[in-house]
Amino acid sequence: MSVITISRQFGAGGRFLAELVAKRLGYRFVHEDMIEEVAERMQASQEQIRSIEKRGADKLMSMLERFINVSYLDSWTSSKSAQVDEKKYLGAVKDVLLELYERGSVVIVGRGSQFTLQGLKNAHHVLLVADKESRIKFMCKNYSMTERDAARAIDMGDSRRTRYLSFFAEPLKHNDPLIYDMTINTGRVPTELAVDLISDLVRRDVE
Repeated sequence: MSVITISRQFGAGGRFLAELVAKRLGYRFVHEDMIEEVAERMQASQEQIRSIEKRGADKLMSMLERFINVSYLDSWTSSKSAQVDEKKYLGAVKDVLLELYERGSVVIVGRGSQFTLQGLKNAHHVLLVADKESRIKFMCKNYSMTERDAARAIDMGDSRRTRYLSFFAEPLKHNDPLIYDMTINTGRVPTELAVDLISDLVRRDVE
């Protein structure tokens, strides 16, 4: 009944890797569906929740929409809808994350889950990083972007991540290795090996 949280630099393949880990373990994969649960708890629309999560990301959206399919863009919607109270949003996110923790057997991508679930039994936190060149290659390969556009997307994506995680902790702690059980450089570690390493975190909980 373990929980794995995946935090990642933009373009380090976090969503892709998390889905593979969830499939390997037979766990629930949680990413965009957090929006629906938070919206229901706050009695707000999903557009309002997306708005507060993606505030200030309009430039990134306008560029990425040329490369990424509509279903993926749903998780990057711009901030045109009415904004919701940030404190209430933060409380709702934490409540949902704690409920997911209680259910167990879940891989959670982002949403500050590494901070909310910090120190809890059988909650394992993974940080995915990569050099910029590797992240550019990942974006070009998976989204058919030019290197220039991929580099711009990475810069803006990293800035957006910093802004969002500042809801939960000061910036110096976002990539602090002491926060995480494991940090993996996806620019050097093959995908299959990364899946093996993360899956092994769970095995020690059931042995």
